[in-house]
Amino acid sequence: MTMRLFDLALADDELRPSPWCWLAKFSLLHKGVEFETVPLRFAEKENYPDPEHGKLPVLETGDGLIVDSAHIIAWLEKNIAGNPLAGSDCEWAAADFYQAWLGAQIYPPLAKMCLGRVWALAHADDQDYFRTAREKFLGKTLEEAMAEPGNDKALERALGVLAAPLARRKFLGGETPNICDYRVMAPFMWQRTLTGDELYETPQAVAAWQERMLDLFDGYGRQAKTAS
Repeated sequence: MTMRLFDLALADDELRPSPWCWLAKFSLLHKGVEFETVPLRFAEKENYPDPEHGKLPVLETGDGLIVDSAHIIAWLEKNIAGNPLAGSDCEWAAADFYQAWLGAQIYPPLAKMCLGRVWALAHADDQDYFRTAREKFLGKTLEEAMAEPGNDKALERALGVLAAPLARRKFLGGETPNICDYRVMAPFMWQRTLTGDELYETPQAVAAWQERMLDLFDGYGRQAKTAS
């Protein structure tokens, strides 16, 4: 059975920005799982496979539904033999560190740059819902967040740290990618889907790694539609 991944879409069904959905897609590809994606919009909660959960991604397997990217990853690692997402407990610990680092250093400034772009590209029926929810989270308007000074510099400082391991290795997992790479690449797929603008200066080592990530799985990430 081909699994189905319910994936967040904008007004254009082919624009799929969600970093959490990208994390799930990279993990499925890494494990060699055959899957198809099903686009769903922000506000059409009644069509979500688990309306009570009300979030994406959701993976439909032959045994039921797996909600949330973290649970999808855990299910894949437990139930799909071969191609482990991490080779040891140390690698899983590193992945947890990168996720915490993303939450502290990458997502806050990147969200301020991206959320207004998501709103502009969202379906008209989703825009009021999206604006209300995200402005409550931000504590300011989407426009104020986008105009806030220093977001670019904050990202540049964070990416300077990321450049250190990538200057010596092809991937965060070493010679081949692992769950660390997929977790860190996910927010940059969010940005890539929304805009081709250069929002900040990316260190060469990080930019080269991003290109390698886009080429994985026969260019799956590179071929994904972007707003630009």
